[in-house]
Amino acid sequence: MSVQRDVSYALRMLRREPTFVAGVVLTFALTIGTTAAMFGLVTRLMLAPPPGIRAPERVARAGFSVAGVGGEPFGMTTTSYPTFRALAAATNAFTSVAASRSDSMLVGRSPELTPLAVLGASGEYFITLGPHAIAGRFFGLDDDVPPLGNAVVVLSYNYWQLTYDGDRSIVGQQIVIEDQPYTILGIAPPGFNGDGLAPIDVFMPLSASLRGNTSNWISTRGMNIISVVARLRDGVSVPAASQMASGVVQDDASTAGSTSLRVELEPVLPGLASRQAPQAQIALWLAAVSLIVLLIATANVGTLLSLRAARRRREVAVRIALGASRGQLTRQFLTESMLLAVIGATMGLVLSRWFADVMRVLLLPNLAPSERFVDSRVLAASVAAACLAGVVAGLVPLSQTRSVSLSSQLRAGGHGSSSRLALQNTLVTIQVALCTVLLVGASLFVRSLQRVQSQNLGFSTQQLLYVTLDFRDYTSAPERDMTYMEAVDRLRSVPSLNGATVAAGIPFGPHNIPPVSVPGMPWPPQDYQIPIMYGTTPEYLKLMDVQLIRGRLTTGRDRRGAPLTVLVNESMARTLWPGESALGKCVRAGFGAGFPPADDGTNPADGAPCREVVGVVADSRARSLRPERKEDRIMQYYVPFEQLPDSPMPDQPSVMGLILRARGDLSSARVLVQNTIQSSSAVRVFAKVRPYQELIDPQLRSWRLGASLFSAFSALALAIAAVGLFGVISYIVTQRTNEIGVRLALGGTAPVVTRMIVRDSLRLVGLGIGIGVLAAVCAGPLIEGMLFQTSSREPLSIAMAGGILVLTTLLAAGWPALAAGRVDPVVALRTEG
Repeated sequence: MSVQRDVSYALRMLRREPTFVAGVVLTFALTIGTTAAMFGLVTRLMLAPPPGIRAPERVARAGFSVAGVGGEPFGMTTTSYPTFRALAAATNAFTSVAASRSDSMLVGRSPELTPLAVLGASGEYFITLGPHAIAGRFFGLDDDVPPLGNAVVVLSYNYWQLTYDGDRSIVGQQIVIEDQPYTILGIAPPGFNGDGLAPIDVFMPLSASLRGNTSNWISTRGMNIISVVARLRDGVSVPAASQMASGVVQDDASTAGSTSLRVELEPVLPGLASRQAPQAQIALWLAAVSLIVLLIATANVGTLLSLRAARRRREVAVRIALGASRGQLTRQFLTESMLLAVIGATMGLVLSRWFADVMRVLLLPNLAPSERFVDSRVLAASVAAACLAGVVAGLVPLSQTRSVSLSSQLRAGGHGSSSRLALQNTLVTIQVALCTVLLVGASLFVRSLQRVQSQNLGFSTQQLLYVTLDFRDYTSAPERDMTYMEAVDRLRSVPSLNGATVAAGIPFGPHNIPPVSVPGMPWPPQDYQIPIMYGTTPEYLKLMDVQLIRGRLTTGRDRRGAPLTVLVNESMARTLWPGESALGKCVRAGFGAGFPPADDGTNPADGAPCREVVGVVADSRARSLRPERKEDRIMQYYVPFEQLPDSPMPDQPSVMGLILRARGDLSSARVLVQNTIQSSSAVRVFAKVRPYQELIDPQLRSWRLGASLFSAFSALALAIAAVGLFGVISYIVTQRTNEIGVRLALGGTAPVVTRMIVRDSLRLVGLGIGIGVLAAVCAGPLIEGMLFQTSSREPLSIAMAGGILVLTTLLAAGWPALAAGRVDPVVALRTEG
């Protein structure tokens, strides 16, 4: 009954102060909502395995490493089908081994075609991972028999819900993919996307997904197109399994006369992102930031409750005089704070799903949606955090009741002394210090984003479009190249385009890196990477704004049958011919003595024809925005498209895409380009048209994420702190009413009083800013690696954070300060002090 009475009394008291209640509840709701969403995201990325996997601690992904240039190991996440079959023979390490390959296909019939995310998986895949179909069955070994496999599919739960509205009767029916009817065998469980976290629409047998691949993928060892996942035997550790698997594949590679290969297993438990990945590191930091915001919210609520308790000193004195014990008062204060926390947490958990969706889109747009994004563990932790914050905030004002003097409080009519504001001032200082740390972090990420976006790439992506064609039927390599070139001819007459060209090699896109031989240079090269080659046309050089430094650019005269020419960038010229002119030098590119090359240390490009360097062009970025590993000085060269070296792979097309420059609106141009290509092509194709900037945006995401979410959390923390600061300053003005009246009666003016209040407020905030700056400087080196050409102790960022807090203080203190200047001296002097 006492608990019920306390709750009833707390509700009556809170109903009398709707503004106070709204402020506290909103603070808790926003803080708990963002904290729950952030921890749900971190749990999904860092702690939880991909959904639907049975006993995930026994499942590992296989990585591979081979000896690279200079003997350094070169890591790969994919391998060839023969290596997968060899790995499956390591039965002493694994109970099962499976292969998979992600692809994009088209579903439906012309002209209603839509892209489909497909995972081609070997027959052992579902056995290895262990999910249970919610309808029908999964495909197995009998369905995945190379080279064709059975035309069957399993739908993902999300695709089934969105496309078929959860209709179980579709099992056994057919779906048309790439003009081929496939029978729907079953439905995967909710959230299951294989061993990754990227969204999958349809699972199909690996051999069926590779039906249109004309290469001999079944036996070609250099064709690294599949990923491997394995289930470890009980009692076998990951390192032991890696060693046993390496022995098996090395024996197989030795039999095939190939180079040695090592297997490096990684458990699936960490999820999609490695803890060392920039986005994963930022996710961890944002989790820490959300905890800081929770601390700020707790301090703010404690400040508001303590101010409320100060206003209720007379009420407390009366209740003590009537026989209320300290325990009863403690229970009452805690009941009120817990009610506020529970109401705020309930609202926060409702908001957390929306916050989670926003953060998922910002952080990992390729992350599959999940109904368990904020799961029961995160919800329980969030409720516990809210209750703990409520208890802590409720205990803050209790310290003030211990020193209540009945006689003084009953005489004072409820007014306290400004000397009793030490607790509130301390809480405000803590909030300001924590806000300073967040603002410095946000400023550093904003500066990093500005610098990474303003760096010179060597070309401009403005108004550029990148086009790739998805061929619906089997088309030979020459036919594919011809389709691309015919598309360019038609697009050149489109009024909304300023240029169009084919390209073999795309900066930040697909690369071509054949072996290179330069007279006088050793092989393998020890101190530089193998240069990247681009097959270009004169139009390409114009659209990509390739800047000539010396010599000449290639022209239409550099065609097939003409003397072979090449352009090299400044880094390549400087590295290969230091102190000399690169013009007139010889560069050999491609495989001159067949493929695969002999494993005897000779350069496979030695037999290729000599190409004369006719020009040196400016450096440009090719694959990374970061300067590490000399990415800003990477060697590149440009050969005329018609003089490209022959591909060592059979039926390998030369064209890797089209580059267009649009005039006007990009969205309209994209639709026009797609319709033009698909309506006029001699073969059936699906044209994927996207802004060129989309190739670069994934590398900007970590900085954009840091800048946007740090700024959002900082703004939230700043708003919360401003509320507490406003409350404290308003209370100070109330407590100093008598003093202000005396000052005004003795000749003081309203501006003088206003400046006094503002000055005292800035003095209060200044201590918090100083503590926060010191903490930010000490913690700065921890985020140094996530910044771009920005020091974690950059004075401008620190000054910006301090300036924002000073401005916030002026805004928070403005109304109470102006109100103090308008105090009537007569009324003030009648007030009991």
